[in-house]
Amino acid sequence: MATAKSPWWKSAVIYQIYPRSFQDSNGDGIGDLPGITSRLDYLANLGIDAIWLSPVYRSPQDDNGYDISDYCDIDPEYGTMDDFKNLIAACHERGINVIIDLVMNHTSSQHEWFKTAADYLKNLPEGAEPDASECPYVDYYNFSKEMQGGYSKLDGTDWYYEAQFWSEMPDLNLGSQAVRDEFDKIVDFWLDLGVDGFR
Repeated sequence: MATAKSPWWKSAVIYQIYPRSFQDSNGDGIGDLPGITSRLDYLANLGIDAIWLSPVYRSPQDDNGYDISDYCDIDPEYGTMDDFKNLIAACHERGINVIIDLVMNHTSSQHEWFKTAADYLKNLPEGAEPDASECPYVDYYNFSKEMQGGYSKLDGTDWYYEAQFWSEMPDLNLGSQAVRDEFDKIVDFWLDLGVDGFR
């Protein structure tokens, strides 16, 4: 049992949910947020303290949702932001906390940050060096003129970018204060919606 000096999650029973395969509410063959909400009484009867949701953010879904294209939106395959709010409220009514995956080391190549940086580099004059004052997002990722281990070629340029997992998931430059500031805002966004924690 958690105490005043012990965070709730130290002794919690946490049930992980992979939304895509958990419960389909509309017959399209894809699990969704209303489907999860419909099963909360069952989960509560198991005696769990929290659910942990695998990513439900907007994504091309090329890597089970871990290739995020928008950190502050719900992928339409899973429902709407109102569906998410309803799930949070229904969980809290049953004393169930909600933890969501927060993928901080990479984005999708379809994220606006990466697309903007890529377009900037594609239009950079021959011999010119990237300038973050012209395109801040060029510092959000690790670009190089040299091919290195775990790097992929940026099509149409002489540039490479770090993508340790896969070419469609470019790694973020966590040494950038601007990137860390973005995640401060992202965390606040979800906390304001009632999320209880992050993995």
